[in-house]
Amino acid sequence: MRRPINLWFAVQGLGSSKLRSALTVLGIIIGVGAVIMIVSLGNGLRRSTKEQMEVFGRGTIEVRPAVNYGGSMPMMAEVAVSDGGKYVERQMGSEPDFAPQEPQIDPKDVEALRLFGTSLNGISPELEINSATTVYRGKQVPVWQVLGVQDEWLHVYRREVHSGRFVNDDDEANAAPVAVIDQILVKQFFGEGTNPIGQTLHITINGTSTHNFTIIGVLASDKDYSRTSSTILVPLRTAQARLHTGARNDISMIGIRVDSRDPEERKFAVAQANTLLRARHGLGQGAQEDFQINDSLEYSEEMTRITDIMTLVLSLIAGISLVVGSIGLMNIMLVGVSERTWEVGLRRAIGARQGDILSQFLGEAVLLSLVGGLIGMGLGMAGSYVVGMLVTELQGYVKVSADIVAIALTVSTVVGVASGIYPAWRAARLQPTQALRHLA
Repeated sequence: MRRPINLWFAVQGLGSSKLRSALTVLGIIIGVGAVIMIVSLGNGLRRSTKEQMEVFGRGTIEVRPAVNYGGSMPMMAEVAVSDGGKYVERQMGSEPDFAPQEPQIDPKDVEALRLFGTSLNGISPELEINSATTVYRGKQVPVWQVLGVQDEWLHVYRREVHSGRFVNDDDEANAAPVAVIDQILVKQFFGEGTNPIGQTLHITINGTSTHNFTIIGVLASDKDYSRTSSTILVPLRTAQARLHTGARNDISMIGIRVDSRDPEERKFAVAQANTLLRARHGLGQGAQEDFQINDSLEYSEEMTRITDIMTLVLSLIAGISLVVGSIGLMNIMLVGVSERTWEVGLRRAIGARQGDILSQFLGEAVLLSLVGGLIGMGLGMAGSYVVGMLVTELQGYVKVSADIVAIALTVSTVVGVASGIYPAWRAARLQPTQALRHLA
């Protein structure tokens, strides 16, 4: 019967100073609520970022020409002192020139990857035209770029055709002036429910030459994949022959599909593509590559690491409020012990042991922290839900998992025990005769 009585005394003690108890609990509520919100929102942001990064690149591996490859590098000017004591500037020569090389990827690279890339599940050569202006019936179409592709593009980027058809081998062979657009672009420009198949677009390059393109297909809308929402797709050979001002066989990039999401298998695929292209370009051991290979999933992993670090830092900051709350709880408990010394003496006089006094005041601290933890947990869950609904990027990603709830309750209990153990120990050590003097 001693333990229920001790708990009853703990509840009575808290009830005797309701306002002070409420203010004490407030620090725990804020701390626990902030930690739950930050961890839940951080996890939601991590899931959202990872999924969006994976969707944006469709898990593809991109091969592009290297930046700043070849050429000479001028050295900085040097200041010397002449015999007359005057400072004069002397320009040092450039480093010895090495044969300038124009980094590029060409159709032979594509063929090498297709023939020998055993771990590569699809190859899509592409030519990006960024200086195009598109007009339909005298009105400019909001197009980001024109992209020259082949029929395998659909397979590599996991897209589907909503209506019409995609570019095929005949279009490629004849450099046909045909185009495929995204369903989102159809809604934005042509209007809801409009069928643009057969309509003619006027594409102007650098404000000079204009070409007429017939729309032959519409890609199915994909809200998670915005890369082509404002892009016009044309046959690769068409882009090279009609729209591109450079060499007829130029390729801006190669998209490679790798179905595996295993990091080691993807690293092997990247290494295999790198080995094939180095051999194709005749690069010896130690020679600098004139191309660069990027795995879109690596960006996802890097963004996930950054998000995790941000969440950890913000959680530590929020945890400071828990520390402050625990200090406040300890302070209030010490004040309570001082004010209720007579109560301790009276209980000891009628037979209460030191363990009873210890459990009473420790129970008060734990009750305060648990109440604060439960309220904070509720507010944190509600806050996470509200923010997750208001922020578009987080909708459907914010979830308060069971482990977060368990951590919140555990932290609340630990805070209560840690904050109340010293005041409770101090109260239990009071001598009955000394404590009863405060009764008078």
